[in-house]
Amino acid sequence: MSNKPVGDVRPSQIITTFGPGAIVDLQTLSVVVAGVDEWRKSDEQRIQEPRLERNLRVKCFYSAPPAESDFHSRTGTIPSYLFPRYQVCSNAQCGTLSEPSEQNFKRHEKRPVFLCQLCGGKNPVNPAPFIVACPSGHMDDFPWRTFAHRGPTACKQPMQLMSLGKTGTVRDLEVKCKCGDKRSVGDAFGEKKHKVVGVCSRKRPWLGPTNLDSQCSHADQCETLQRGATNSWFPVVKSALSIKDAATPVGKIMTKADLDIISEIYNADNLNTYWKLLVKKLPELESYANERPAILEYILKSRGEIKTDDTDLLLPEWEALRDPDGYSQGERSDFFSQKAEVPEKLRDVIKAVIQVRKLLEVRALTGFTRIESKGGPFAGAGEDVDIAPISRDQNLEWLPAVEVRGEGLFFEFNGEALNDWSKDTEVKNRVKKMIAAQQNNAGDESGPATEQEIREKSRFIVLHSFAHTVMRALALDCGYSGASIRERIYSSVEAGREMSGVLLYTASPDSEGSLGGLIDLGTKERLGSLLQDALRDVTRCSSDPLCASHEPNKHRSTNGAACHACVLVPETSCEAYNSWLDRSLLVPTVANQDVSFFTPKHLGWI
Repeated sequence: MSNKPVGDVRPSQIITTFGPGAIVDLQTLSVVVAGVDEWRKSDEQRIQEPRLERNLRVKCFYSAPPAESDFHSRTGTIPSYLFPRYQVCSNAQCGTLSEPSEQNFKRHEKRPVFLCQLCGGKNPVNPAPFIVACPSGHMDDFPWRTFAHRGPTACKQPMQLMSLGKTGTVRDLEVKCKCGDKRSVGDAFGEKKHKVVGVCSRKRPWLGPTNLDSQCSHADQCETLQRGATNSWFPVVKSALSIKDAATPVGKIMTKADLDIISEIYNADNLNTYWKLLVKKLPELESYANERPAILEYILKSRGEIKTDDTDLLLPEWEALRDPDGYSQGERSDFFSQKAEVPEKLRDVIKAVIQVRKLLEVRALTGFTRIESKGGPFAGAGEDVDIAPISRDQNLEWLPAVEVRGEGLFFEFNGEALNDWSKDTEVKNRVKKMIAAQQNNAGDESGPATEQEIREKSRFIVLHSFAHTVMRALALDCGYSGASIRERIYSSVEAGREMSGVLLYTASPDSEGSLGGLIDLGTKERLGSLLQDALRDVTRCSSDPLCASHEPNKHRSTNGAACHACVLVPETSCEAYNSWLDRSLLVPTVANQDVSFFTPKHLGWI
């Protein structure tokens, strides 16, 4: 593996677009980014985020190191392997399909180039346009030789990939062998596409050219993909906002606890034994004597003895965001927020609006999927997909990550108002349809939704639809593109962990963060009209009445009234892959007037 650079990507793209296992198309060749086992780490790139570390069971994170350079040369820092191995001659009359050799490798104008062997080294070759992959994350070269010969063969004659030039589709591409056998590439995309390419080879080229997985749970589901297809790599990313203090009353007190005492506490009886000593050291704990289970849970989680879940990541953020007086750490910190005024007509449904002037988010890459993305926050039993590893070492103590800084607006909803609204029979029936659609699409046979599940989903749908509606409005007014604004949904009906809020924010890897245009829209003079206009806009859609009348389960959708003309946003902005959205549960629409959370009064119509 050479240290010479073959291309450039931004550090943040290593997490979102071109991480380990992803194919990077360069000007003259194509590579797959190597697993993190091969990466070089340094203290300068070390990132610490205790809550995310506990959640992912790692000791720390590292950002991608920048390229090293001097006056004479540059050295690449993220290793990669040539992939696919097969190359096609750029000479349309030649079209030779072959695996390159080092003898044919040159650097042309500082760019790496492979030259065609059969053209006498005159013409550069291009990466083969197709690969094969399976839902377990395995990936390999397209089986050109067995495909052309319709089965295993001992033939070693040269092959060509030629275009017939008739329709411009894959049917026009033909693999020819000098022995006379040939076949249209269109066969690899037909009804028998899985059978045509054969069983999965279990190869993991990002972990080494010869690396094989021990098994494949989708061996007969291998399929052909275009080399640059978006479904060839979906990142699985976990993120957390940097909240320096534990954002719960008990947590804030326990951060001051003596480590020697905490290390002796490992169960409820043990905590009772040390209780008086703890209270002596931390008098504030005396008023929390009835919350000893929560105190024990905090201690065990801080030592990594209890696995945290997504709620454990979001709950401290929720507490910190809704209480800027208690948790904002000043203008020079990574978390600085201020209260804003809630528009008068929305005060019965929105409890608070917070301008988050500065925030720091850590995003860590934990793995990736192919063919299908990982299910959203309510993935059904049948929607689980295999997450491919980013390293050979399954007990890796670190993960690649990136820090992004920015700003945002936080909306805290009235939880009681959401609970009361979700009890309506028509609301329940509509949410049941969306849950049934998800179960049907996922092959989930768990039965009808429970009351708890309906309440949970209905809350999320309103918060999620509101987030998308306001994101689209913000993009028109604040100067940021729609793809640069993201959502973070805080939704839970679990007793003691109830959440009902939305953070809309923009963040940049730049050390100065973003430019301030987002929080400026949270002022008293602008917020009321922005929210009312945004909500009014989605009462109608240019695709109505089709959009408003859309029922879940059509086209495998878990959405109600939602389309690209009204509430869908770029995939990078959405936590739930543009699912669990419904305008009709948010505002009155032409097809449903009586099930919305926001009423005509909130829209300023009465």
